[in-house]
Amino acid sequence: MHTISVILPVYNGLPYLKESVESVLNQSLHDIEFLILDDCSTDGSWEYLNSLKDERIRLYRNEKNKGLFYNLNFLIGKSEKSLIKLWSQDDIMMPAALESIVKFHNGNDTIGFSYTSVRYIDENSKLIKELREDTTPAIIDRETHARICFMTGSIAGNIANVTIAKKAIEKVGLFNESMIISGDFDMWVRIAEFHDIGFIKQPLIYLRDHSGQLSRQGKYYIKHIEEDIQVFNKLFSYLSQPLIKEGRSQLRKNKLVFYYTLMLHAFLKGQFKDAYSYWKTIGKIDSPVQITFYFIKKKLIPGK
Repeated sequence: MHTISVILPVYNGLPYLKESVESVLNQSLHDIEFLILDDCSTDGSWEYLNSLKDERIRLYRNEKNKGLFYNLNFLIGKSEKSLIKLWSQDDIMMPAALESIVKFHNGNDTIGFSYTSVRYIDENSKLIKELREDTTPAIIDRETHARICFMTGSIAGNIANVTIAKKAIEKVGLFNESMIISGDFDMWVRIAEFHDIGFIKQPLIYLRDHSGQLSRQGKYYIKHIEEDIQVFNKLFSYLSQPLIKEGRSQLRKNKLVFYYTLMLHAFLKGQFKDAYSYWKTIGKIDSPVQITFYFIKKKLIPGK
């Protein structure tokens, strides 16, 4: 039977942090460990965390800012449970989230990690998106995972709806700390080489959508693309040749066309250095000439 740790990296998490922490402490599953690492917050987050009185909490603080993936690795190293629930200072767990996750893993012990359906909320905790039907199977094999990646990128979308089996980390290693944005995507791809993935269709968290999120900051777009391409190349390294061919075709129609659009926006704004960086980066995974053809076909020719 699995037991579970919740790990929470914090950096300047106010004003959402208290709501996030309380949603963990008020779970229907009481027997958990809650590991929190403050990454040199300056907004009162550390003072709030230090005021908490709950025997399940183990609190740590960095002497200098280390970044998300270092913090996750540090907390994983401190965890004593068989399941590790990644958590975020912005989001809210539904009351039975951890109980449902443990139950799912107990019934599917071969999976390397699971992710759940979510509901989206805004900065004021109001629902902003309706759930759409998701036909993804509950158990996702390596090839299905790859096909989803070609269409959307990271299968989970956000670390906050992911729970990793510790045995999977022991197999593939920790998060890549050299990455800023795509270290989670990289981890999912490495785990999927050896393990199936679980999808819990029930929404178990409220995922907050707000402008302050790192991946939505324009200055990181090129870095995001560079890291994503590194991950896609890792994915190609263990797939069959027919699936690689299928994947390259899907990437040209979807993700790479999006990257190409960012390049054009930079060019039209007169940001020629950035536009050239996009062009050079895209060329690391596919021919920019080929992507130009797909861009014209998708964006400029009606009905294509």
